[in-house]
Amino acid sequence: MSLAGPSNYQVLRMEKSDKDNPQSIGIEGKTISFNYFESIYSPNITANATIVDTGDSVVDKRGNLATIKDGFPLEHDGTETLTFKIANENGTLTTLEPLVVTASPVTLDQSTRQILSLELRSKFSIDSSNNPKLGTYGIGTIDESVKKILIESKLPFRNENIEKSSTVDKVEGKNETPIDIIFNLSKKSKPIKGAPGFFFYETQDGFNFRSIEGLIEQGMREYKENQNVRDVRTYKYFNNQRQDLGSNEDDYNMVKMPILKRDHNLFNALKAGIYNVRIQTKNLLTGEFTDKIVNLLDKNSNYLGSKPKKSIDQNENKLEKYCKTYSYVLAPGNIDEGVSDKITNNPAEYEPQAMMRYSMLHSQVLEIQVPCNILLKAGNVIKLEIENVTGGNKILQRENQHRSGFYLILHLSHHFDPKHSYTSMTLARDTYGLYTSSK
Repeated sequence: MSLAGPSNYQVLRMEKSDKDNPQSIGIEGKTISFNYFESIYSPNITANATIVDTGDSVVDKRGNLATIKDGFPLEHDGTETLTFKIANENGTLTTLEPLVVTASPVTLDQSTRQILSLELRSKFSIDSSNNPKLGTYGIGTIDESVKKILIESKLPFRNENIEKSSTVDKVEGKNETPIDIIFNLSKKSKPIKGAPGFFFYETQDGFNFRSIEGLIEQGMREYKENQNVRDVRTYKYFNNQRQDLGSNEDDYNMVKMPILKRDHNLFNALKAGIYNVRIQTKNLLTGEFTDKIVNLLDKNSNYLGSKPKKSIDQNENKLEKYCKTYSYVLAPGNIDEGVSDKITNNPAEYEPQAMMRYSMLHSQVLEIQVPCNILLKAGNVIKLEIENVTGGNKILQRENQHRSGFYLILHLSHHFDPKHSYTSMTLARDTYGLYTSSK
């Protein structure tokens, strides 16, 4: 059976945990569409389901047959959840906890049926929103604070998905939710090696706190060392390929032509500070003022394609041109007890470079759709093989050396309906080329 064919709804069940009237109902046969979403931009999983209800789903309080919307009833008070397990030949899609029904707008009401759209969100994001934090988590590396927050807030994670950070800081609650606290730490965190810039996001495995450098390094290592990973993370697009979605021979072909949403733009790169920037600081304690032009590219960074150029029309030892300025006022000792002249986690040392690294990662953005691959997650690295356009012998160079190569999954959506199952992805990479320069 092709991965693009119908998947198996092993479990698709709505539950209401109301103490006075707990209920449970299977909706496998009523669901005409289910969509699951992950993104490295988002600290919570979301989903939506479309249900066709003929009014005989539940018995209401008066003993009459009714729709789920009216007889369950759906009141969006946090007690209504949906548990799902959807399987195909390469795995099973589920979450660690049922998703919470956050809204259910009726899209169509007819005399004999009701079409209902359920909006779903991770239970952990709901729990976190009701749990603001005060106090501090001490002074230490940011990854240590992240783990403390996750453990204290009972938010699930795997140790390997919380990447070590070299950044030392004092983390305070400031009456923010646990998820918001960690999310705000992302841009000021620097990995052990490479440029700063982390993402905090949720996948099937729980929460992740990963740097751009770490995601690229791990993705490339898994791809090189594991044949199974290569098999399920390599996708092809050639104009003469078959599009027989009923055959598993096409499971790792793209369903349609990839869509280029963004390509490298020199002017945008300059404005984002990818090449050279000016950094100014003023120390409130000493009165010292610094003003320098720096190139932010890190020689230890990992790239999905070839290495970028270090600068534009400039001698490395004579930086004069710049297109973006950062200015900071430094307050030494602001996180230490008593009197101190120490500057901890100087924003001038992480923010310009983090902004540059985030911008650079999005130099190329591509959208693709493939037969459903439940094994893929946001933050994975995949390889695309795209047809070469040449007036010469195509057999000698079948793949486009410029556009083919490795990409990072920014956003991911698994779609299921009675006939088809697809995975849609938004991909990004920082540099061109089929061959990566990551170490």
